[in-house]
Amino acid sequence: MMRSHCLVILSLIFPIHSQALTKNDEVSAVETLGGNQELHIGPNVENIKPQKNDNSLHDTENGLAFTNLGSWKGRRRHHFRNAHGILNIMGWGALLPFGVIVARYFRRVPLKCDEWYNLHILCQTSGYILGAIGWGIGLWMGSSSKQHPLKTHRNLGIIIFTFATVQMLAICLQPKREDDHRRCWEIYHQVLGYALLAMIIANIFQGIHNQAHAEKWKWLYVGVLVILAFIAISLEIFRWVKPRIHMNF
Repeated sequence: MMRSHCLVILSLIFPIHSQALTKNDEVSAVETLGGNQELHIGPNVENIKPQKNDNSLHDTENGLAFTNLGSWKGRRRHHFRNAHGILNIMGWGALLPFGVIVARYFRRVPLKCDEWYNLHILCQTSGYILGAIGWGIGLWMGSSSKQHPLKTHRNLGIIIFTFATVQMLAICLQPKREDDHRRCWEIYHQVLGYALLAMIIANIFQGIHNQAHAEKWKWLYVGVLVILAFIAISLEIFRWVKPRIHMNF
């Protein structure tokens, strides 16, 4: 008897509940999955479909754009840093020292060359132009960097550029040979030139120390210095030996 009553009650409840569902065709429950997807549950289970959140897609695209922009800026800065190093090594570190070698060894002994002065000016001018461009790139990189600039490298670079500019102006302001101050000018020009070379070498190694792949850059410049030193030492030995050879003959 009790069981028959329960069956009657259940038969009355379930038809009423199913009719309520059929009348509301738009009944749905929205659940958020992980904050990025929405699950729509309707009267038909087959209508269940995940949908991508438009905001998350937009954020992902923005993140990808920022990543690409950052990598592009990093590559551009890397290229400018390489250009800064190459121009300074070629200009300050190679052509200026070779111009000094020309002035010392090609004027009279051991290798007399009538065009030594023009060759000296060509080396000094070319080295100054390349070095000034590299110095300008270095200043721009230091001012545009959010990190603290390399103060020692920067200050030495400014001093080198100033002294090199003074040396270039000396070409136009040098006194004539018969002038009484000619000898003083030659001493000043030579002393400042050798001091400038010492600062250039020190500052190039200072910059290489803070460069990526520092070992490769260091050995590259060491090779340049070895070649220049070999030329200078060979000509210096020949300079001392040549007069004695002529005296013996």
